[in-house]
Amino acid sequence: MEDKNWLAQTGRDFKDSDFGKEFGIPQSEWGTGQINKIMLDRVHAMNLAGYIAEGIDEKKARHMADKRRSMAMKAAKDAGLTL
Repeated sequence: MEDKNWLAQTGRDFKDSDFGKEFGIPQSEWGTGQINKIMLDRVHAMNLAGYIAEGIDEKKARHMADKRRSMAMKAAKDAGLTL
């Protein structure tokens, strides 16, 4: 199985299974482009929760988390990575 996560795509030694085990991603998603979408969603949720925990209201926190996800997707696209 070829690893599809963005770090592997850049030549780093990160396995889809590493992310899967740490973040609870089903094994059926390893080796598919879905692993990156799932990771974006998980990190988005973590960012949102972190901003709210800092006392930022939910609307602003969601906007900030959305912006970070958008920036990550743009950076990946600019680097030639696939989702």
